[in-house]
Amino acid sequence: MMAEVNPALRVLLTVSPVPLTATATRDHVLVATTYSKSVLRAVAGDVAASHAQVDYFPSYEIITAPPYAGQFFAENKRTVLGEGVAHVMTQFFKGQAGKYGATVPEPATAAPVERRGKKAEQVVEDLVCEEAILAAFGPRV
Repeated sequence: MMAEVNPALRVLLTVSPVPLTATATRDHVLVATTYSKSVLRAVAGDVAASHAQVDYFPSYEIITAPPYAGQFFAENKRTVLGEGVAHVMTQFFKGQAGKYGATVPEPATAAPVERRGKKAEQVVEDLVCEEAILAAFGPRV
């Protein structure tokens, strides 16, 4: 349908490296995260392999690869640091330059972590509160 509107349209799929914080299943969040990332990656790979206008970019693999040993994650092991985002984007633009001759922009420096105008300390406090709410209302095991 999209190709009917724009035949030159290309689609880029990726899987977020950010792990789940909760699950509605009975599985532990680690099991649910692994399952969901695996399914998303498999489907993205199948779609990219079967549709010429679709590509897959390995942001999940870049951030979570064993050689990086988690260095792109914040202490909470969920948040991808600005350095990780910059590394992924550098790889993305290098790939684009190699394929399409595009120029590679200089990596941007990461801005302070903020969410809806909040400072990093408030974001962390919000996450702690969210964890407490999830624990209070989650299933009893």
